[in-house]
Amino acid sequence: MAAPSHSQGYGTERRGGGTTQVEVDGVIRGFTEGVQQLCGNIPDPAFRVDCVADYFDWLADRLPQTQEFREAERIIRDAASQLNRVARDNASTTKRPAVFRLGNSSRQTSRAVIPVAPERQARARSAALAIVEEAETRLLRSADRSQRSRVAFANIAAIVGDSSAVLLRAS
Repeated sequence: MAAPSHSQGYGTERRGGGTTQVEVDGVIRGFTEGVQQLCGNIPDPAFRVDCVADYFDWLADRLPQTQEFREAERIIRDAASQLNRVARDNASTTKRPAVFRLGNSSRQTSRAVIPVAPERQARARSAALAIVEEAETRLLRSADRSQRSRVAFANIAAIVGDSSAVLLRAS
């Protein structure tokens, strides 16, 4: 099984077989820490939309690769793509994309993230918030399966929704 293309956060393996709640909780914790500690602490808010997009891809890469989580992976990957599109459509012409690293740790963005132009940040942030909200809603609606799925999807939806706090931070 191929390793995911992203290197940030905890572990690099995709799960192929059964999944425990502990594994899902570890992925959730890694996503939350990455978004809050890395994306949330980038001094220039111009980079936050695409940083969050990068971590949505990170989350999709690490969800258990089972039928049970396939829909969640699809929803999150779709949101990541839309967030990246918002950054690209509103990209700065004066700032260059950059890779960000959290202090001396190995946690970093998997690619250079695209900065949003200062005059377009409010519009991009508004679009990004709508994308995050829609992903959260879709995840909650998809959680109508087993009790275990319902809990996992609700937890994933909550952390996806919590990423909006990073987008709202002005500086």
